[in-house]
Amino acid sequence: MIIRLKFILGILSLLTVSVSTAQIDSCNFSVSGKILDVETKKPIPFVSVFIRGTEEGTIASENGEFLIDGLCSKTNTLIISCYGYCDSICEHSHQHGKVPHIYLTQNVVNLDKIIIKAEVNKKEGTESISQVTIEKSELKSNPVQSLASAISDQPGVSLISLGSNIELPVIHGLYGNRVLVLNNGLKHGFQNWGQDHAPEIDISAANRITIVKGAAGVRYGPEALGGAVIVDPNPLYLSEPFFAEIGSGYQTNGRGYNSAFEVGKGGEKWSYFFNGNYNRIGDRQSPNYNLTNTGKEEISGGFGTRYRGKKWDFKGYYSLVDQDLAILRGSFAHSGDAIVRAFNGEQPDSAYILPFSYEIMEPSQKTQHHLAKGELKWFYSDHGNITYRVGRQINYRKAFDVRRNSNLPIVDLTLSTVDHQIEWKHPDWYKLNGTLGLQYFYQDNDNIPGTQTTPFIPNYNTSRYSAFVVESKRIGEDILEAGTRIDFEANNVRGREANQDIFRDEYSFTNLTSTVGYVKNFAKINTFRTNLGTAWRTPNMAELFSFGQHGFRTSYGLLRYYYTDQQKLKTDKVSSITDTDVQPEKGFKFTNELKINKTYSTHTVTIYSNYIQNFIYLRPFAVVGSFRGPQPVFIYDQADAFFAGGDYSWKVDLSKNTKGTLGLSYLWSRNISQNDALINQPPISINYKFVWRQNNFWKFKKSSFIVKPLYRLKQIQAPRTVTPEQLISGEEVILSDAAIFDFKSAPDGYFRLDMSWQFEFKKLQGSIMINNLFNTRYRDYLNEMRYFADAPGRNLIFNLNYKFKTKTKTKTKTK
Repeated sequence: MIIRLKFILGILSLLTVSVSTAQIDSCNFSVSGKILDVETKKPIPFVSVFIRGTEEGTIASENGEFLIDGLCSKTNTLIISCYGYCDSICEHSHQHGKVPHIYLTQNVVNLDKIIIKAEVNKKEGTESISQVTIEKSELKSNPVQSLASAISDQPGVSLISLGSNIELPVIHGLYGNRVLVLNNGLKHGFQNWGQDHAPEIDISAANRITIVKGAAGVRYGPEALGGAVIVDPNPLYLSEPFFAEIGSGYQTNGRGYNSAFEVGKGGEKWSYFFNGNYNRIGDRQSPNYNLTNTGKEEISGGFGTRYRGKKWDFKGYYSLVDQDLAILRGSFAHSGDAIVRAFNGEQPDSAYILPFSYEIMEPSQKTQHHLAKGELKWFYSDHGNITYRVGRQINYRKAFDVRRNSNLPIVDLTLSTVDHQIEWKHPDWYKLNGTLGLQYFYQDNDNIPGTQTTPFIPNYNTSRYSAFVVESKRIGEDILEAGTRIDFEANNVRGREANQDIFRDEYSFTNLTSTVGYVKNFAKINTFRTNLGTAWRTPNMAELFSFGQHGFRTSYGLLRYYYTDQQKLKTDKVSSITDTDVQPEKGFKFTNELKINKTYSTHTVTIYSNYIQNFIYLRPFAVVGSFRGPQPVFIYDQADAFFAGGDYSWKVDLSKNTKGTLGLSYLWSRNISQNDALINQPPISINYKFVWRQNNFWKFKKSSFIVKPLYRLKQIQAPRTVTPEQLISGEEVILSDAAIFDFKSAPDGYFRLDMSWQFEFKKLQGSIMINNLFNTRYRDYLNEMRYFADAPGRNLIFNLNYKFKTKTKTKTKTK
């Protein structure tokens, strides 16, 4: 460790010397202007103006005037944002200096050499909630990473996983159905239950990802107790010259390779794009041994089109993601002794450490996700519009486990999702700005015969009818917003008992959620946001009805088990939900964010608390034998829970070419019904990002050197440990009132260092990344494969992209 610290200090010393001797004379450009209301022609005060791709920015004065100096590029893109106006992008070309007046409006404004195109505002009802956005340029550095991995560097955000291929986002300790994933404006309709199903989303096709770190149930619907992850596709800009982009990459750990393409064009009234991606990775390698059966293969593609009329705007999209995901072979055992060795060993059984291979064996998952969407927006006035959005998704999922007839899936499901949404963004009413909406959401899930097992979850149909309203009012420089939503959900369930008798159940819930928030702007550049929001969700089908083996464990839902008078667990019948105490979850989240902007730095502090009634969680319970071998048994349980924590971010300009970002996240959580610990909660995390940018570096137009150290502490709030050996021997007997436990103690904390170099040469863009530079051996508490094996070791990732764009005299781009 001392050697590593010396190495880090050496790197930082070298960077310091390099920075001090770097040429910065070229960073002497500036841009200034004045921002006016297009109708009144009056100045708009306190507008945010930032340079895209940099940390440079300012707040306009009371007269709407702004000045940004110290710019290093001859061409800059201005991001202009002001509440009550449509966000705009201005591309300032040719010589820097005084630019013409910039008018903010929802319509396109073409002013001499300024190009303005409308951008997406923060959704009404979320202005007071802490948010962060990751742009496409950042996602390009590793286009094969998962959605959860792409956002896990942000404060308050982490990921929970089942190995390297199956990763779910975690926001302030919540994941799964409590973090709503919006894919192209639609709730992503996939088998979102358990910790071993990840959303099938190709981030190489994403234009941006927005993380909403607050209870967003009013604006986005049920299940947003922890927050929302919003994935936006290609925006289909008009007046965009034809472009074609191709990319390819290779990584050493897993010998993975990938390729992708995207082409598109925008005319005066229409635009289109096509994209595709192929990715294949073989067995990963830990620092000391091969992780057999951890590869993946993925094919994805999509297209979109748009037509803009005088008063209406139509967009249509389609996307496909097809995945074959392997799960570590060493996570399955064939005997009691083998399962003890698997949990206690330093590495998997030698019989399951095989030479490298691209072959995907059992256990594995095969998924295919189709998404089609149409959106029609009618601009009935200058300040009002009505949007109709319709989506259809089909999700196919097969899971293969280690068993005698392993060629047959143990789970074979087809999920169909239909979504209809109508939103009315009304003109100002008594100085109120807001949106009213209606939604109909329907899902049909069916088991496909032929698995020769009792279905893990039953067939079901879910219908949900929703209505919401969110309004905001500007009070001087501040903003007050509030909203409410009502949902009615009905479920129809058909499944089989353990003896194969058919059972049926019908149940429905009605719930009212609300939010109120305030945004305080002070000292012209500082902001305080506070929001109190409620959210809810019904228990998912796995939480209620899961039965049998899936993955490395056997699970039982809340309605599939009961306790005898002797406190023994029995699973020979299915209870009706009306005969139990099972209730929907209801969350109350209070979020406060303070952002202080100084000349060369920005401090952001977020403090939050979240009280959830009827919190449902999966807990270890026993080890039982089966004809497939012994299996760890997990059961779903329900209790009230409380979460509280804080995030801190410090961004600082170390010089004109160097920047640093420090992030810190802390979470305290508790089962307050039993005064007990909660399992699988993120530990304290500290990360830093150092960026050194150089323009015209050697033969490269742009170059960035990035260093990212990460330290994750040991989870000291983990439950007690009861090993499989203690359960098999009878040393520990678990009864209904037993305190929660885990099969293995929380692993030690670890330090990991990642480095990368990103460059631009003519029309080529590329990067070289080294993840886990020191080849550190560690196990992550939120990775369930920590029971059986170490995390992957060092990985070198190479990516290269070429973008071709035709020349055009068109100056106006419209979103």
